[in-house]
Amino acid sequence: MRSWIFLGMLAFFMITMLGTSQSSDETTLVNLMIESGMPASAAEEQVKTEVMNLSNVYKTINERGLVATIFPTQDVVKSYGNLLLTRIGSDSEFELAMTGNHSNEKLSSMSFAEQSIMLKRSKQYVESCKICGKNEINVTGFMPPSFDQNKDTYRILEGLDILYNAGFQAGLLFAPGHERDVWPYKLEGYSFYAVPVSTYDLSDKIMVLKDSSFKDNGFSATQWYDALIGKFNEIQGKDEPLIVVLTTSVSGSGDYLDSLSSFLDYATSKKARFVTTANLVSLAKAGSHDPSLLPTNVSRECLTCGQDENLFNITASINRVAPAANNTTQIMTS
Repeated sequence: MRSWIFLGMLAFFMITMLGTSQSSDETTLVNLMIESGMPASAAEEQVKTEVMNLSNVYKTINERGLVATIFPTQDVVKSYGNLLLTRIGSDSEFELAMTGNHSNEKLSSMSFAEQSIMLKRSKQYVESCKICGKNEINVTGFMPPSFDQNKDTYRILEGLDILYNAGFQAGLLFAPGHERDVWPYKLEGYSFYAVPVSTYDLSDKIMVLKDSSFKDNGFSATQWYDALIGKFNEIQGKDEPLIVVLTTSVSGSGDYLDSLSSFLDYATSKKARFVTTANLVSLAKAGSHDPSLLPTNVSRECLTCGQDENLFNITASINRVAPAANNTTQIMTS
């Protein structure tokens, strides 16, 4: 009897040690969600700047062979951004997902009818960023502008066959019973998953890892970089992904773009695996967080190799002429 107890304790000890060893070697998953948008009635110069910023963020990530998910607003798709997004959707492994009509939009202030027409149109706009006969864009992801949404939003997304909703924040903005969840989780009563953006404890307050939130709260690009590194180191070896939101208006140029570059170099040096949001949700759905289950990224024509001719031609044309954003998607309530 004692020998059986001893063998049982030995087996438990070995399993525990093995589990610890596997955990310490676990690959850190990083999901970058890129918000590309403009204010309502954006001026021509704002349109040009936004598309250039989106190009900068994309090139910074893609030239390292990494992936991310882009959430362009309708007004970006209706501008010269359509050309850039079409090339990204065709020539890279980036995911294209949907958001609202323009940045800083408040979905909760809209009626059900207004939201419904606007969100359906947003999906159609992003799915139009394709090259006929070459590829298709199937939008399955959504992020509400400014994390603002309500149950009407949920009902509409349910009818749009959306796989996930990235309008949540780990420990700050969550569905009941999910305050501790850091992985995507099924939203009760709906078929889609809630994706919680990572948060970081800055001793005096908990901040969502979104660059514009840091900038709006007076943090420098260096402090933003420190937070990214701090969170990455905090979760290394743990079963927790790093989910970050990058806004092109902040990380598309200057010191914040430099911070993004430095973070990407650091994370890749630590063998991090960069995934799209859809990839992350697929692991959550499968009940396994093993990145080896994900398909290996397929190499395609690189937009940022050599002299970046394809991308240069698109962004250079913006500097010559750019149409003002057409913000006419206004819905009248009945």
